[in-house]
Amino acid sequence: MLRRPKLTVVGAAGNVGASVVQWCAQKELADLVLLDLKPNVAQGRALDLAQGGAFGGFQTSFIASDDQSLMKDSDVVVVTAGVPRKPGQTREELVGINAGIVKSICENVKKYAPHCILIVVSNPLDAMLTVAKQITGFPRERVLGMSGVLDSSRFRANIARAVNAHIKDVSAIVLGAHTDKDMVPIVSTAAVGGVPLSKLLSSSAIADVVARTKRGGAELTELIGTSAWTAPGFGVTAMVESILLNQGRILPCSVELQGEFGIRDACLCVPVKLTQKGAEQVFEFTLSEEENSAFKAAHTAYLEVKKIALASI
Repeated sequence: MLRRPKLTVVGAAGNVGASVVQWCAQKELADLVLLDLKPNVAQGRALDLAQGGAFGGFQTSFIASDDQSLMKDSDVVVVTAGVPRKPGQTREELVGINAGIVKSICENVKKYAPHCILIVVSNPLDAMLTVAKQITGFPRERVLGMSGVLDSSRFRANIARAVNAHIKDVSAIVLGAHTDKDMVPIVSTAAVGGVPLSKLLSSSAIADVVARTKRGGAELTELIGTSAWTAPGFGVTAMVESILLNQGRILPCSVELQGEFGIRDACLCVPVKLTQKGAEQVFEFTLSEEENSAFKAAHTAYLEVKKIALASI
C-alpha cells in the first residue's frame, strides 16, 4: 500500500492553524497531525472536521495532541504557533515572545522530523524564519515562510476590486518583508488578463491599491480584533499542495537569499518554485528603480529585526 504524506500543523488550536488543517483536509492532501499546547482544543478541531467529512466530501486521518514526538517523519511541518498581533501592535513588537516559541518548536522539528520541509507562519515572519533556519540547520530549500502568498492574494483582490475584473485574471506579486511598511507590491509587472495595470488604472488609483495592500493585515486586525486566518490558511495550503503534489508552482515565499537581488544571508519574500524538494528554485527579475529601492529598504528593516530575534534565542 502506498504511504500517504504526513502533514503536521503546530499551533492547530489557533485560528490560522485550524484554517490550514481545514483546507488541507478538504483537499485530502495528507494524514494530519494537529499539535498544540491546548490538546483538548486541537482534539475538538479534529473531531469537528472528521464529523464534517460526510457532507464536506472528504475523509482523512487526524491525530491531535500536545505530544511533539507525534510529528515524527512528517513530510511537511507548518508552524503557526505564536502570540497573535493585537490592534495597534506591529509585527516587530512580537519578536521577543515568538522567537522563543519558534525556537522550542524547531528543536523538536529537528529531532523528530529532520527530513521535513518546514513552513513558518509565525510573525514577524521573516525574523522567525531566520530563527527556524538557525535552530534546525536545514538547507534553505527546506525552510520556507508564508508571506508573499498572503500579501499577493490581498494585492490581487484589491486590483480586481479596483478594475472590476475577475481575480483569476489578475497577475500580481508582492515581494520584500512581511510587514505593513516594508512589503513591496510589484506594480511594474502587475496585469489583468495580460493588460498592464498602468493601462487600466490611474497612478493615484494604483497608489490607493498599493496602500490598502500594505495595510491589509492591520485593516483585518482593526475590524475583527485579531489577525486574519482564512486567507492565510488558503495561502499555506497552496504551498503545501504544490510541495506534496510536486506541482512546481511559482509562488512568492520568504526564503534565505544567497545572492538573489544582490542580497545574501537574509530571509525575504521572492518568487520560489515549490516541489517535493521544497524551494527547488529561487527566481529574480528586474525591478523598477522605485521597487528596487523599496526592496533594499525591506532588507535594511529585516536586519534590525533579525538582531532582536537572534538575541532572543
